[in-house]
Parts: sequence; C-alpha cells; structure tokens
Amino acid sequence: SAATGKPAYLQKRRRINSAVRVALGNGMCQRAIALLTNVNVKTVAARLVWQAKQSREKNACFVTQYIERYGPIKRVQFDDLITFEHTKCKPLTVPVAVVAGTRVPIAFGVAPIPANGHIAALARKRYGKRKDNSRRARKILFEHLVTILPADVHFETDGHKHYKALIKRYFPKAKHSIFPSVRGAVVGQGELKKTRFDPLFTINHFLATMRSNINRLIRRTWCTTKDPKRLSDHIDVMIDVFIDHLQGLWARGKGVCPETSAD
Repeated sequence: SAATGKPAYLQKRRRINSAVRVALGNGMCQRAIALLTNVNVKTVAARLVWQAKQSREKNACFVTQYIERYGPIKRVQFDDLITFEHTKCKPLTVPVAVVAGTRVPIAFGVAPIPANGHIAALARKRYGKRKDNSRRARKILFEHLVTILPADVHFETDGHKHYKALIKRYFPKAKHSIFPSVRGAVVGQGELKKTRFDPLFTINHFLATMRSNINRLIRRTWCTTKDPKRLSDHIDVMIDVFIDHLQGLWARGKGVCPETSAD
C-alpha cells in the first residue's frame, strides 16, 4: 500500500493522524478528539502513544539542527512544573529546560513526588508513603543536557536548593544566576509572575503554555493523568506542535528569532 515502509503502516485510519496531533497539542481532550475525528476514544489513546514516538524523534532532531544553525546554546532557563496523577494526593513534577529568550524547549522529565502541605497526612493515609523521584529525574535530564550544551553555558533558575548542586556537579564551569521566586499572577495558569519585569519570563511563559495546551495540566481540569508515561507522551506531542508554531513565527518575521535575539 501507500503506507508500506512508513511509520503509519498497518494503521486503518491514517487520515486522522494529522488532526489528532494538532488537537493533542492545542488543549483538546481525547474524547473531544474522538468526536471530532469520528473514531473510538481508544483509537485516539493508541495514536497518542504512536504520535509521541514520532514527535520524540522529531524534537531531538530539531534541537540538533537548532545548534548546528544558530551555534551553541549560551543561556538556559530551568524550572519544575507541578501537576498530579489521578488525584492531588499523588503529585508529579515535570522539570523543564528551555533556551532563554526564544522559548525553545531542550529537555524535560516526569517523576512522582510525595504530597506536601495540608494534604500530606491525608495522602499518606490513603496511598502510603510515596517516593520522591524528583532528584533522579533532574539528574537524568542533566545527563542529557551535558551532551548538547557547552561547558560554559549560563543557567538561570529560581532559588531551589537542588538546582545549584546539579549545575555545580554537571557544569562546573557554567555561570548560574539565581532569582528569588515571585508570587504568581492570575493570568497564565498561575505560572506567569505578578511583577513588572520577570527575569525568568521565558521558562514561566513556556510552563504557562504547557498548562494551556495540554488539557491534563490545566488547573481545575477533570482530564487528569492516570499514567505518568502518557503525560510524558502528551508533552512530547505538544512540544512538536509548539516547535512548528515557533518556526512559523520565525518564517513570518515574528516572535523572538535566534538570529535576532540578543544574548
């Protein structure tokens, strides 16, 4: 057939792949996508896993091509996004690194963490003691960053204690700028900060974009994550769609293009 030798080989409804990809990257839930494309919701769930594999490879190639075209990445902003798995008693952390100024995502991870605050006792009572894998997820992310970033890269983060230790361990020659955390604004899903000038605007804006474009990350949503692996797949697809959007802006002379952005 026309799909022989292609990634979509043996799929019965290849025509929905493009629509599913764009919809997943623009805030639609799987049931709404199933209604839009006139397929079963199980088909959409299966295409999410399939599309994530294609997007993961595409995103990795884009980062490589970005460095080849625009040179080594000199400034990186890094932070964690907090969400949950099935219930707020089982939170997840999503460490994300982006190119400062351009919002180009470099790498991310997903890991379970224990609940804190007023629901910590309730979480332990219902689900037992939960492991904190946040440090392990950040270490894996930094092991990947070492392979693509120069040794003298400039990191910009908030005052999280683990960030300083990670950067010192994996990038001993790097410069690290620490900015105090600021109260979140009403707009931007709580990720944008309530201040006139935000030095970490790039990462905060990208995290707000993630919450807006991935329905299971939206605050006060009923589209929750049942499996952290599916959240990771969804983020890969969203980044794929987001990169296409950025490239479209650059082609039209809009947005912050790497060729014109100041270091």
